[in-house]
Amino acid sequence: MSTSALNDAISQNTPGNSQGLPVGLSWDTDTSSTTKVMPPPSGWSALSAWAQVYQEAGAPVSPNNASDTVQVQGFTTYLLLTNGSWVEVQNQAQSGIAGGHYVADFSTDAHTALTEQTLSDGSVSMDAPPAGYNDHFWPTARGTFAPGTVAGVFIEANMRTNDPSANLVAQIGADWWQSATAQYAGLNVNNHAVGLNDWTKLTTQWQPVYYTTLSAAQLTADPPPGLASTTPTTPTTPTTPTVSPAVTQASASPGTGIEHAGNTITLTLGFNEAVNVTGTPTLKLNDGGTATYVSGSGTSSLTFHTTVASTDTNTSALAITAVNLPTGASIRDASGVAANLAGAVKTFSGLQIDPVLPAVTQATASPGTGIELPGNTIALTLGFNEAVTVTGTPTLSLNDGDTATYVGGSGTSALTFRTTVASTDTSTSALAITGVNLANGASIHDASGVAANLAGAVKTFSGLQIDPPVVPPVLPAVTQATASPGTGTEVVGNTITLALGFNEAVTVTGTPTLSLNDGGTASYVSGSGTGTLTFRTTVASTDTNTSALAITGVNLANGASIHDASGAAANLAGAVKTFSGLQVATSTSSPTSPSAPSTPSSIAPVLTVADSTLSVTGRGGTVGLGVNVTTTDPNDAVTVNITGLPKYETITDKLDGKTFGGNNVTLTAAEVDSGLVLQSNYRGGAHPVATLTLTAAGKDPSTGAVTTSASQTITVTDPRPATATTTTSPHTTTVTDPAPATGTTTTSPHTTTVTNPAPATDTTTASPQTISLTDPAPATDTTTAFPAGKGFGWLSQDQAASTVATTVTNPAPETDTTMAFPGGKGFAWLNQDQAVSSVATTEPQAIAATMGSLANHGFALLQQQLDGVTGAAPISVPQTSFVTDSAPATGKAMASLASQSFALLNQYMAGNTGRVDPGQIVAAVSQGAGWGQDSILTRPQH
Repeated sequence: MSTSALNDAISQNTPGNSQGLPVGLSWDTDTSSTTKVMPPPSGWSALSAWAQVYQEAGAPVSPNNASDTVQVQGFTTYLLLTNGSWVEVQNQAQSGIAGGHYVADFSTDAHTALTEQTLSDGSVSMDAPPAGYNDHFWPTARGTFAPGTVAGVFIEANMRTNDPSANLVAQIGADWWQSATAQYAGLNVNNHAVGLNDWTKLTTQWQPVYYTTLSAAQLTADPPPGLASTTPTTPTTPTTPTVSPAVTQASASPGTGIEHAGNTITLTLGFNEAVNVTGTPTLKLNDGGTATYVSGSGTSSLTFHTTVASTDTNTSALAITAVNLPTGASIRDASGVAANLAGAVKTFSGLQIDPVLPAVTQATASPGTGIELPGNTIALTLGFNEAVTVTGTPTLSLNDGDTATYVGGSGTSALTFRTTVASTDTSTSALAITGVNLANGASIHDASGVAANLAGAVKTFSGLQIDPPVVPPVLPAVTQATASPGTGTEVVGNTITLALGFNEAVTVTGTPTLSLNDGGTASYVSGSGTGTLTFRTTVASTDTNTSALAITGVNLANGASIHDASGAAANLAGAVKTFSGLQVATSTSSPTSPSAPSTPSSIAPVLTVADSTLSVTGRGGTVGLGVNVTTTDPNDAVTVNITGLPKYETITDKLDGKTFGGNNVTLTAAEVDSGLVLQSNYRGGAHPVATLTLTAAGKDPSTGAVTTSASQTITVTDPRPATATTTTSPHTTTVTDPAPATGTTTTSPHTTTVTNPAPATDTTTASPQTISLTDPAPATDTTTAFPAGKGFGWLSQDQAASTVATTVTNPAPETDTTMAFPGGKGFAWLNQDQAVSSVATTEPQAIAATMGSLANHGFALLQQQLDGVTGAAPISVPQTSFVTDSAPATGKAMASLASQSFALLNQYMAGNTGRVDPGQIVAAVSQGAGWGQDSILTRPQH
């Protein structure tokens, strides 16, 4: 270039020489070019020039702005090295340019695409910046250098616009980058500004734009290539210049990438003329290796080879640092002139040397010896010959059948894995790593991305035993059987799907079938390889009517089998199941004239009961009812009505914890489907059975029509509680009985002395006490007087004996320390042998009258006992009896007395025509306060 070019470069990098300022970029002023960052940050190895074009501040926007363009040519970057040489590191002609329309003040990274076009002269044309945005562009490939070798930067570009009315200003500058491939991560993270020049106003003529970090004196003393100027002189005598052979370029193949030990790199030196080689020249490399001459003598291109050795030095950019000509070696042209080899010095940015391949060098275990049991944790560590990076979750395969999972260590040379011994692991005398698994994209590689050699991970740890307990094999078995539909009436042609659920996946061979109680069979359809097998049957006209379809057996004919993966045959006993509510009706009735079809305003909901027979332990025991209800009409209001719930049982839903009681309970579908829990508060000694009847109803909200499902029942049994073993000695009670009830024959009052068993013992005892009881008038009957509550203890006296005074010894009753029921008094006497009686057998009417009086007396005594617990007022009637007895059993012990007495009462009544179910008596009495003798015993008149 001319001297004017040098002057332009100096002027454009002197603060205050801008030819205009940009719109929307307040921080970039006319003094910005005073900032120059030199040298680059330590260890950084790349640089990129950039340029930006803005609308000029204070100038009108061209009316043609939408079609205006900016043209760029010769966008080139030079670096002045510390050895005094200039090198070109970016050139638009080689790499092209890229960029975009960015927000004017760069407040965000938002931008739109530039419209670029390469013209015939090699320049690039792009659309002018729109309002609020700029044109921001740069060479596509960054320039690279060896860290610590840069002394200065010089950038040049030629620009112009196509519109003389356009008011555009341009500026160029540069950024240091950490590396050639580092990504933008925020301001001053991976890149840092070098500096920028003054603003130049563009015209329709090409204008050079310059940026440099050098001072005017440095530019003048050592101008970059093309900018140097000389004063031309007129030669006195024309001469032919002598051309000396010289290296004009150096190249590498491959030119980029990561080369490891064993890889070969070809280096080529290009000369300005053909040269001849003698001997074996070599190239000195910055990785400590050398490249040896291979071929090319007699041409202008000499080839050298180097093979990366494991002893070479790691380097991010391979470089030729010198040419060696050992004794006898030379590079000359045809005239014998030695070649200038200075141009061979070259750094190949992006060509890395990583001679060490990452590999596992050792594997260790902690603990290293001993016997490990289920639940114990073992840490396994893999050591590498260099730091490695882990992605994903690698695992180690172990010889006990388990795996160890990666825990940590990425970025170091030691990776930790962990395994916990499971009961299902295989016993082994020496744990071993058998392999490394890199599933689902997992990887282990070094910083350069080279995958690690994991062969060294295979290791046996002698002395480290795995000894889980022997677990018996689980045999496959049917755990449940279901039907779809589960309820309803199926007719000829209807298909029923039956599913058998297993405790593990099973495999089916052949075609198993299910025998059904309607005479049909269900054939296997699908499910092999899973835990559920599906069978299907179609109701035939030859099938038998049944009120509850049942699976009666599984048939494995013609080689059919059902077994698990180990070949063990499945236990099929659990397949036998009766589906209550699923009827099969194959009989037909006489056809009737069809009526016009109608659409019901509501649809019967489907009520499902998981198990129709339940058992629950009293005194607060619970059991899930297993009921749910569904409907195909989402508009219907669905409810479930439950009747038959005894007083000692309640139902609680899981929706909001609401508890329901009573003989008639109605719940919403939401309450039912949340799960219903039945609780029994029965405190007696028997085992009552309650039958619950459930009916679902759907009500149409518009018409009010209600459709109900078929009712289903659940039988709930309270099992008899276990009896205790603690007893007390018997004692004697004397009772004076009033005159018997009046019949056709009467007898005088009499006194009976009864040895009463000791009351049931409880955890708390009371001293003996005397109870004063006023007895009601005896019942009157002209035929047979029913003993309606007098003295339950005397009811069992034998009606065949007639002595007035009798002494009876009664066995001690069973004791119970778990129930509290105030019924021990008087009931304890019920077990007296009926062979002894205070009334003669020859007087049947007197027997009836007397026993009615005794029943009344005993019942009143029982009532008084109950009232003492429940707080009821005592009974007062004309006749009085005095009974001296030990303290009544209290708390939990009284239930045993009640249980025994009820049984004896039933024994007495079994000898009469009016039978009462003992469960009925127990259920009624165990309901606690408020019961009366009419609710317990009602004997029909005859």
